[in-house]
Amino acid sequence: MRATVVVHLQGGPEQALRCFESLAMLPPEPEHEVIVVDDASVGLDDLLARLEGDVKVIRMEHRAGLAKSVERAAAEAEGEVLVMLRGAPEVAHGWLAPLVEAVTSGHLAGAASATAGDPGEHLVSSYALAVARGAASKLPPVPDDHVFAALCLSLDGRAGQVPASTLVAPGTRMGAARRAPGEDPEVSIVIPTLDAASERVRACVSAIHRATPEAPYEIVLVDNGSPPQGFTAPVNSGLRAARGRYAVVMNDDVEVLPGWWPPLREALDGGASVSFPVTIDGAMRTDFAAWCFAVSVETLERFSVEPGEFFDPRFRVWYQDTDLLARLRDAGTPPVCVEGAQIRHGLSETVASDDPELKAWIADTVASDREAFVAKHPDAQLARVAIG
Repeated sequence: MRATVVVHLQGGPEQALRCFESLAMLPPEPEHEVIVVDDASVGLDDLLARLEGDVKVIRMEHRAGLAKSVERAAAEAEGEVLVMLRGAPEVAHGWLAPLVEAVTSGHLAGAASATAGDPGEHLVSSYALAVARGAASKLPPVPDDHVFAALCLSLDGRAGQVPASTLVAPGTRMGAARRAPGEDPEVSIVIPTLDAASERVRACVSAIHRATPEAPYEIVLVDNGSPPQGFTAPVNSGLRAARGRYAVVMNDDVEVLPGWWPPLREALDGGASVSFPVTIDGAMRTDFAAWCFAVSVETLERFSVEPGEFFDPRFRVWYQDTDLLARLRDAGTPPVCVEGAQIRHGLSETVASDDPELKAWIADTVASDREAFVAKHPDAQLARVAIG
């Protein structure tokens, strides 16, 4: 076996499908296999099920990142050259052979593809890198964008770009959906996060860019990780900064799907105080799935507990959505689930952390939030327990 192509996936089925379709068009020579690493993605089950039998699929139980995913694939690879794809790009028909030739001939220890439309791109920014299989057996624990650079530094030989090997960068096609400069936003999308530079946030923002061509929008990223502030405070600050006639509050592990926004807007225009989409391929709540919901300016004014505070500040991490649900029900305007709008959601990724200090703070704060909720809504206590 001359080569093993490793495809690292974290989400985005549309982009993944384009990548797989381009790989399927590769000529049979050089002889190669494809290993797909599903890095705890959401919404790819159907697509990956169609691949099994034709390619090897490795499923990571918890999101591990590019470096760990490549190490896992390298342990099962049979090719003498390991070719890593970052971000599921679309490869050209003659993409593979020049990379394999460069590495096996000894001309290069690391061979990077050229990105179409960006011939001056540095090799460490490439979306494909080929090395001898053994060179990728142990990679440093660096962010995904730096894995190729770190690997090139560790090679026993020169790394270089191979102009004859070309690909199309992931997400390139979404550029046509961008709107003219100077247009006021219709909707402000507020995303609280503990790390605005994380792969999860970038995937969330990329999905918004890709799936929201129908209306002008702005994205308000609130990085509250230094130190962590919970959920209520960053959401309220993001809503205070919003300029649109509508606002959407979204967890950073949400992936919006094409056509998601117009149905939510129509529900608000039809009289709903809050509208929220259907979550597919995962857990879903029909009373109020608060990991992604839309409101109008009128709702923000009517249901704020005090000026500039839409969520009740006494609930820092949890129960602010349940409190809002109770207030909306008391007013006779409960949230409306909109069947025509769909998203995917990596449940609990937003608050999941391996940091013991942060985990302890979250647990303690959730406990105090629960006490505050029971004090404010004593009759709703059992209802909260029932819906988990």
